[in-house]
Amino acid sequence: MKELYWLDRIQPSDRLSVGEKAFVLSQFRQQGYPIPPGFVISTEFWGEFIENLEGKASILTDLPYSSLHLDVDDRSTLQRVARQSRQEILGATLPAEWRSLFATAAQQLQSCALILRVSLSLPHSLEERFSGLLPSQVCWCEPEALELAIKRTWAELFSAKSLFYWQRRGIGIEQIDLAILVQPLENAIASGTAAIDSDCLEIQSTWGLGYSILRGEVLPDTYQIQLSTGQIKTQQLGYKIRAYRLKSMPAPTDRDVPLETYVLAPEEQERYSLDETTLEQLIQLAQRLVAEQQFSGSFEWTLSSVSQLSIAQIRPNLSKQAPAASLVPTRAVMENSQLLLTGLSASPGKAIAVARAIADDAHLAAVPAGSILVARQINPHWLPWIKQAAGIIAEQGGITSHTAIIARELGIPAIVNATGAMQRVRTGELLLLDGDKGEVYRLKEESPTVTETCPETPIQKSEVQESIADYPIGTQLMVNLSQPSAIAKAAALPVDGVGLLRSEWMISELLSQKPLEEWLEPSQQSHLVEWLTQAIGEFAKGFAPRPVFYRSIDSKAPEFSFLLGKKSSEQRGTCGYQLNPTLFELELQALKQVSDSGYTNVNLILPFVRGVEEFSFCRSRVERAGLLDRQTFQLWIMAEVPSVIFLLPQLIRAGVRGISIGTNDLTQFLLAVDREGAMSSDRLNARHPAMLAAIQQLVRLARNAAIPCSICGQAPVQYPELVDRLVQWGITSISVEPEAVERTYRAIARAERRLLLKASRKMLSGDRPDLPV
Repeated sequence: MKELYWLDRIQPSDRLSVGEKAFVLSQFRQQGYPIPPGFVISTEFWGEFIENLEGKASILTDLPYSSLHLDVDDRSTLQRVARQSRQEILGATLPAEWRSLFATAAQQLQSCALILRVSLSLPHSLEERFSGLLPSQVCWCEPEALELAIKRTWAELFSAKSLFYWQRRGIGIEQIDLAILVQPLENAIASGTAAIDSDCLEIQSTWGLGYSILRGEVLPDTYQIQLSTGQIKTQQLGYKIRAYRLKSMPAPTDRDVPLETYVLAPEEQERYSLDETTLEQLIQLAQRLVAEQQFSGSFEWTLSSVSQLSIAQIRPNLSKQAPAASLVPTRAVMENSQLLLTGLSASPGKAIAVARAIADDAHLAAVPAGSILVARQINPHWLPWIKQAAGIIAEQGGITSHTAIIARELGIPAIVNATGAMQRVRTGELLLLDGDKGEVYRLKEESPTVTETCPETPIQKSEVQESIADYPIGTQLMVNLSQPSAIAKAAALPVDGVGLLRSEWMISELLSQKPLEEWLEPSQQSHLVEWLTQAIGEFAKGFAPRPVFYRSIDSKAPEFSFLLGKKSSEQRGTCGYQLNPTLFELELQALKQVSDSGYTNVNLILPFVRGVEEFSFCRSRVERAGLLDRQTFQLWIMAEVPSVIFLLPQLIRAGVRGISIGTNDLTQFLLAVDREGAMSSDRLNARHPAMLAAIQQLVRLARNAAIPCSICGQAPVQYPELVDRLVQWGITSISVEPEAVERTYRAIARAERRLLLKASRKMLSGDRPDLPV
């Protein structure tokens, strides 16, 4: 039986089923914004409803073709098709189980009236808004009234105005998936809109429900506010004569629209509809949206009769939130340039800036923001300077090195394995860094520094999301993160959570203040726990209720050896915890505090587990910290040491509840290759037969034990063809860096479609399909 989607529980993978409007509202509600509760009647209900109508003698049977070829300029034909289509929908009867499901859900909203809004899922991104094209419906919270409102909402798709629009846009009705968002409707003291553009906030307000503004029946009160300071620049009293409210409670069989208009009293007409308290609340809400979401656009708000402020709709300004166009050097720049050196492309993008060679930490203080950092190796405690850099050039490292990983997460152009960079690059000279090609050019002094943007139209964020969501995927897609500054952008992507929260890079900025040994002193431990709690909590809040998998700190030699002051690889990961559990236990305290604060979506991955004894030691500490008291808490291990391939069944019996395959480390240890070395790009190959056999074995063992199996290394991104094998083997989730989400989503979708096609062909031939369980 089909299920409804509640706003509190909608995930990115549900986006096509719930439509764009419901998806956006759900994400804001899950982040604590005042969005009223509600449920979504998904596009699947609409699809089955229309299929049942088409199965009868119906004009809708041929409508997909008539909507494309209908002469919409022939007004009489357009009106006839629209009228007959709408009559068929309104005259149909919903299945009894649907009516019961909808009525039961509506009762849970605990409201006498409901509002139904259209939430579309379109085949591609459209610039125009649909406000007014498919109007919302209002009804009493009564089964028959709700059924009629649902059918009216569906029927609006076939109005003459709607058919005219779709035909002009070249969109067939069969391409449109329509979901319905159902929310409670309460009487309002005041309502209106708020528009945010840069540092300007414009608020419109009127008495009662917002229909008088929507229908142009009043001239609302307006306020112009400087958002950064909250200062009111101008305000103007509107011309308000009438307002909307709910009628008195109806009789059980009353199906009339529960709205009525009333004339405002003279004193209300001459008074602002917002008091100082509510105006301040709106300003603070807008400031929060900008600070937390970098929001630009508008939202509709309502002040209920119990003085609660809520957001009814959100409309992001897509053009304002689009990323900048790619940087492309002018022809004059290229004519005055000289190829200086080459390396491995580690992070895409281009930068023109002054070079700063860094031989040691002492040189960091003099590095200005916007420079291209040049070094033999980028150290994690340089993170504050990395964040301000225009680009990175490193003599050492491969594309799976930590320098490359952090550059991609921060969106900074970078090349690694750039042999001789420290000798060839002079501090102060102007460079062009091409992270796409792995090339560095020296620009002559007379070279113009002006750049021009890419002539191709930049892809906007929402367009990317809609374009990659053209096919729903069953394999979870997660994201690898370490920096709080990346949370807002990553959380807006169609991902199912954070598959790998890299603790080492997360803590690196803290370690730029003083060494970890000092933080571990008894007098400083409480401050470290407080910092970790706040940092982990930011990720938990940003992605809630989606899961966040925190990987506890691993002293990775040589790059991260400074973390614990130990360089022996024998003390990596959980083995190091046995030797000195102090830091690990402080991490567990922070995780427990995050959980106790209400964010129960954070889980733990243990790094570099060699065997059962190490895991059991750590599990006992996790249990002692109280984390296992929460039934939903998941304790995973990284599968990055070859011994796990042979010991996984025993580890599962010892309490492992999931594994994440770290292909970067597993490849280097299985094939005896240094991932940070110069030759790593050629020999660190996750497609090696031994690696493929190892990954397949791990996935199979996890499936047999019915535990999740994720993969979080660079391999699926570096070798997209590997995604086909992973999906076929039954991988649970794939976790990648934010910049790789789009192409990984597409790779998963293609793999799943091929797998389903293969299975269907086997079924037609009488064979048993080999779909993963």
